[in-house]
Amino acid sequence: MRAALVLALLVVAACKNQDAGASAPPPGGAAAGTERGACYGNNTCNDGLVCLSDLCVRPPGADCAQVAEKMSYLLLGNYADRDTRTAFLASTRDECEAAHLTKEEGDCLTSAPHRNALSQCPKVIGVGDCKKILAHLPDLTGQDQYLTTEADHVVAKCKNETPSKAYEQCALAAKDVKDLERCTW
Repeated sequence: MRAALVLALLVVAACKNQDAGASAPPPGGAAAGTERGACYGNNTCNDGLVCLSDLCVRPPGADCAQVAEKMSYLLLGNYADRDTRTAFLASTRDECEAAHLTKEEGDCLTSAPHRNALSQCPKVIGVGDCKKILAHLPDLTGQDQYLTTEADHVVAKCKNETPSKAYEQCALAAKDVKDLERCTW
């Protein structure tokens, strides 16, 4: 009887050790769900990773130089000066790399026929944020409740168009509604 009790305790202890080892990363390995770690039990991984052969891996990335070039075409047009275009290309390429855009996300951006089509893409880079801009509008002075102002035009544009980063920066720096007139969408 005593031998059976000892044997039962050993089996329980072995099972507990085996369960604990399943959730811990292998020695020198990555944690489950992270890059180069095992997939979770439901064959998923953390955001930005995919489960292939029971291992979490980063899918092929976007061609960030090509994405930046397309975004400059959509947002700056043909008439931006060289310095503006160069700075935009560098910052947008860096933003693309930092966001770890997948090939599919990059392809969506590069195939957009116009700037308003960007809203159909899962991740958009290089553009301004209308939510930030609209949140700043009530802080501006010079608004007349009975007249249509530049702030009203911004609200209408944000419903249908995608602003540039330069517009966002200019609008957020504005102190008066009239300052918005100097900002280029």
